[in-house]
Amino acid sequence: MKKDAKEKVFIVLEGLSGVGKTTIGKILAEKIGAEFYKTPALMFASCREIIDEKADATARFFFYLAGVIQSSVEISHILETRSVVCDRYILTTLCYHRALGIAIDISDDLFFKFLLKPNYTFLITCEENKRIERLFRRGLSLNDKKEREFQIEKKFLDEYRKYNLIEIDNSDDNPILAVEKILQHISRK
Repeated sequence: MKKDAKEKVFIVLEGLSGVGKTTIGKILAEKIGAEFYKTPALMFASCREIIDEKADATARFFFYLAGVIQSSVEISHILETRSVVCDRYILTTLCYHRALGIAIDISDDLFFKFLLKPNYTFLITCEENKRIERLFRRGLSLNDKKEREFQIEKKFLDEYRKYNLIEIDNSDDNPILAVEKILQHISRK
């Protein structure tokens, strides 16, 4: 289902590591003729590892927030010519740091005064044992290791669920089926 050339959409896929966001996002982007975009913004990638490893949790939050702000600017430019499917956006930064116990006393509405607001945000989920199996198959990142070490994965998911996002279950290892579910939701509007 390709959207009309005049109608550009900004779709965000949120969720824990290992649920299939990247795979689903790439398939979805190809299917609707959109650009696939992964946060944080590329210019932040070169120092991401050292921030994840050594920065104070609050400094880390502001680093990722800055990365999302830059992503918002880049995505707004892409939307001038085509739709965007984004792998993680502001909710990952907010939910992750809240799960860590970082007090973020800023209204979520305030963020969207400075950030491009997505047309659709989906929470990709899957059964926990499948997710863990996928993580170990691909190799654990530093963040994956921290999430497991601090046992925040459930808290992280609970934070996402506070936003009442449309959940797409990807437990059956069939990303094409997950894409079809997303397309069904988009076509209803």
